[in-house]
Amino acid sequence: MKRRTLKHIVYDTMYLQDTLAGKVFNFVLIACILMSVGVVLAYSIPSFAAEYWYAVNYLEFFFTVLFTIEYALRVWCTPSPKAYIMSGYGVIDFLSIAPTWITILFPFFPSLALLRLFRVLRILRLVKLLQYLNDMHLIVQILRNSRRRIAVLTLWIMVLVVIFGTLMYVIEGQEHGFTSIPISIYWAIVTLTTVGYGDIVPQTVLGKAVAALIMLIGYSMIVILAGVISQEFSDMKKNIQTLSCNSCGKSDHEHNAVYCKHCGNRL
Repeated sequence: MKRRTLKHIVYDTMYLQDTLAGKVFNFVLIACILMSVGVVLAYSIPSFAAEYWYAVNYLEFFFTVLFTIEYALRVWCTPSPKAYIMSGYGVIDFLSIAPTWITILFPFFPSLALLRLFRVLRILRLVKLLQYLNDMHLIVQILRNSRRRIAVLTLWIMVLVVIFGTLMYVIEGQEHGFTSIPISIYWAIVTLTTVGYGDIVPQTVLGKAVAALIMLIGYSMIVILAGVISQEFSDMKKNIQTLSCNSCGKSDHEHNAVYCKHCGNRL
């Protein structure tokens, strides 16, 4: 029997969520992510940040060191470090720790606006939670498989908002708030997505008729998008093969699962 090395143990703990060690690691890491995001949110409150400045900064440094160790271990134990570093989650992991190190290494940063941006980027740690939600992987796969149809729909929407925006600029004119074609396109986007801020409102009868037409088209686009995603979801469900565990008999596993998520036994 081949002896398991420390690198294999670390890899199984950090990357395989079906094992007991992986579940404990994920739980602790998710708790740390939520607490670190809470620190970032608290830091944006001037009164709180002023009163608990040392505590907030110490906690931020602690979480940054913790996530840096996590990032280094992931790079070390994965069979393909470059693939992880260049992956979406690898980039997010790096961006979640880089701002703090930049502010520590360059305390007298020349641009206050850029420094504020680096601090706000720490909120990206919240995105790290997505990789621990099993259903999120399914959603990402659905969007990836539907990207062509979504791209065509998006292009069609862009064409519509340009056409309707230009049309409203001609119909309403500058006296009614449609001061330029880009402003009119902004209004068309707000109307087509059924948001309706109300900052620009058509005044003429013809303009209101066009606005009503855009609203109806917007609802149709939502229905079409929902249909595309639901169809892809249905197709993926048909292709998923459930795996049964020989130890506990449970069968509600992902098609690519290696370990049972109930008892931790290898499938």
